[in-house]
Amino acid sequence: MTGGENVASASEGPPDDLVPVGTPIDLDNCAREPIHIPGSIQPRGVLAVVRESDFTVRQVSANVAEMLGRSADAVLGRHLSELMGSGQAALIEKAASTLGDLRQRNPIECDVDVAGERRAFDAILRREPGGVLLVELEIAYGERPYSFPNTYQAVRGAVEDLNRSTTMTELYDTTARAVRDLTGFDRVMVYRYDEDYNGEVVAESKRDDLNSFLGLHYPATDIPAQARALYEKNWIRLISDVNYTPAPLVPAIDPEVGTPLDLTYATLRSVSPIHVEYLQNMGVHASMSISLLRHGQLWGLIACHHYSGPHLPPFGTRVAAEFLGSTLSLRLVDQFEDDELHRRLTAQEVLNTLTAATMDDGNTLVSAL
Repeated sequence: MTGGENVASASEGPPDDLVPVGTPIDLDNCAREPIHIPGSIQPRGVLAVVRESDFTVRQVSANVAEMLGRSADAVLGRHLSELMGSGQAALIEKAASTLGDLRQRNPIECDVDVAGERRAFDAILRREPGGVLLVELEIAYGERPYSFPNTYQAVRGAVEDLNRSTTMTELYDTTARAVRDLTGFDRVMVYRYDEDYNGEVVAESKRDDLNSFLGLHYPATDIPAQARALYEKNWIRLISDVNYTPAPLVPAIDPEVGTPLDLTYATLRSVSPIHVEYLQNMGVHASMSISLLRHGQLWGLIACHHYSGPHLPPFGTRVAAEFLGSTLSLRLVDQFEDDELHRRLTAQEVLNTLTAATMDDGNTLVSAL
């Protein structure tokens, strides 16, 4: 229910005995599913694995012909310009030359020639160990150019509302409303997990005709250890169409290292077929999850569901929603610490009152109570 990618037993950490890539996944082995190396992507874009030293394409998603009009064979082992044209490849090279975190440069706005027609894409870059650059080309939607100031303006009012909130309930409710207003999902829920990762829906904003999930509880089996590990690393995950056909990577194994590609941080990462079936059984056509963290550990989720068809919020909208989730995480920590301080002060006040009462005229503790 929460957006966890399997139905499996919760544990202290990801299992060590993950099943081999390509193994059919069912309810018996999904607790050991290697969801960070699915070997495929969601086909709303194209993924290219590039050697950063010379921008040679090492792997590419099989839907490259459909999306960009180039065959995988025409791209593999060649410069990135064979994938997207020399001018657009130069934009990627320039952006990648920046030291440090590339997220501040995302997205790179590209217009790729596809069979004589210019198509707009958002290029999302991620630097990986071993001199690898992930280049994700996602079909562009929404206003361009994207900029963080524009994103902040989109959520400024919600951030101000969060900062004015004085209770946990106000924080939850404000966030659910703001994320739904921003993203257009049919239902947005805020989940809170206990120390065993059992979940509770603590806030909800939804279409009027939908049944409410507010107050419902769900077991820790809803979010297994390997899904928690991903949520703590990659704070937002989108499935724009649950009925998608995964686009496999070509070749399936990175030829230079002989291992499957880790897609932990990939925007287009394909998701567990068990989770997809789970969403389909609920009548969900699209979903998005935003992590809520406390001291680096998963504390909850903002879970978004769409029932009326596929739903793809633009990249800038998703960044804004992630920003709201980060703001809520910070406010939750502040509010939690404020509440803890209030409880300690209240307890100390009661203790002081009882101590004073027992010292007054020889009263006993029982009589003071």
